[in-house]
Formats: sequence, C-alpha cells, structure tokens
Amino acid sequence: MKALKRFAWFIGVVYVLACVGLYFFQDLIIFRPQPLPENHHFRTGVEVEIPVEGELSINALWIREARSKGVILYLHGNRGSNRRCLRQTRGMQGHGYDIFMPDYRGYGKSDGQIYSENQMHADVQKVYDYLKQHYRESQIIVLGYSLGTGMATYLTAHNDPQQLVLVAPYMSMVNLKNRWAPFIPNFLVKYQLKSEDWIDQIEQPITLFHGTEDQVIPYDSSEGLLELNQKGNKLITLQGEGHRGALFNPLFKRQLAVILP
Repeated sequence: MKALKRFAWFIGVVYVLACVGLYFFQDLIIFRPQPLPENHHFRTGVEVEIPVEGELSINALWIREARSKGVILYLHGNRGSNRRCLRQTRGMQGHGYDIFMPDYRGYGKSDGQIYSENQMHADVQKVYDYLKQHYRESQIIVLGYSLGTGMATYLTAHNDPQQLVLVAPYMSMVNLKNRWAPFIPNFLVKYQLKSEDWIDQIEQPITLFHGTEDQVIPYDSSEGLLELNQKGNKLITLQGEGHRGALFNPLFKRQLAVILP
C-alpha cells in the first residue's frame, strides 16, 4: 500500500511539473524566431516599419509588381524570419499581386516579443490597417501558413478582404495540444488561436491547402475547419506532402493561379 501511495505521489508530482512546464515554456515551444541585425539587406522588396505599441514597430517586407491587381498579406509560420520565409513566397509570385510579409514581434527586425494572443491579433490588425491605406479591401488576399493561419482566420473574420487562403491550418492550439497531451488542462494554453471559433463568421471565399502526410498539423484539421464553414469553400489536398513542403508543392502555385482573379 505504501508503495502504491508513493507511486501515486510520484505521478502527481510529474503531472504538476508537466503542467507548470507547459505554461511557462510554451512560448519557447510555439515561437522559434530568428532575429536579424538592423543592417541585414533583403535581396528583394522594400522594408516597411509599422508602429504597433509605444515605440515598438513591426518590420515588413513589401514585394511589388509593376502592374499590381492587389496584395497578398502573407502571415508566415513559427520559425525563422522573413529571411527564411522569403523563399516560401515563390509560389505566390507571378500572379500579378504584390506580397506583404510582416515579421511578428521578436522575428527578423521586428521589435519586442510576443506576450499574448490579444497582442498578436492587434499587431496583424495594424498591418491590415496599413494595407488599407494603399489598397481597397477587395484587393487584399489574406494568406496564412501554419502558425499564421490562426491570425489569418481571425483577421478575415473581423475585416472584409477579398478572400482567405489557409495552408496547413490548425483548428486551434488547444486542439493540437489535445492530440499530443490531452491530460494537460486547456486553460493553461496561453495562445489558443481558435480558428474553429472564427471561421464560421467568414463570408468571403476560403481555400485550404493541406498535405496528407503532415506530421505537425494533421490533414484532418483542414477537414474539420471546412466542416465548420461550408459556404462553397474548398480543401485542396496535397497528396503525399508534409508540413514544410506545402508552400513549395507545384499544385499550390497552380491552384493559386486559379483562385486569384
């Protein structure tokens, strides 16, 4: 009996430590930024500084077409910076649209660091408001990849862009957590990013791309999101594709050419 009590006590301690660890270290798990020196020079595009809070600003890269139909607001994933993510835009280029890429706080040349979900949403809203000074909303396509899909879905639900494109999206961070660690209480997830709560508010066209071999965000996440908003939206399946290859899949560029007017 004493051995059983010791074992139960040990399991309890491990559980508490796991919960505390997730709460305090989830920023390190979710966000993998790559800061860049101020003298870093991008090989293309023009840098823009967008004030977000006090003296802090978001650094964005603006790649413009000679004759532009509008702009793709690209919200990238959780790793690196615009230096790493620039090559991810190859499939978005050549369609007649400018590309606008903000780096999140602490990424690239952007100031500060991410500290809350509300702050993340407020920052991308300021980016969107900046774009509205240069484009009509009907010319703005919101495109999110991986981590960026949560903010892209939120942004579209609260604004009126032309359309939303999601590449390897998740239903929510809680949903992802429950796949790998269901024993951790949901309230400990600071960044819940509930696309599943916002997607049904969207009236604009939504196109989802997802690889069937995605081991980071499973394919059925896109199926779940599509089920929540069936207003003529579509899921384009990238057969045999993993998570990091989705944006480079030839089908992604071909289908993007179809859905962009």
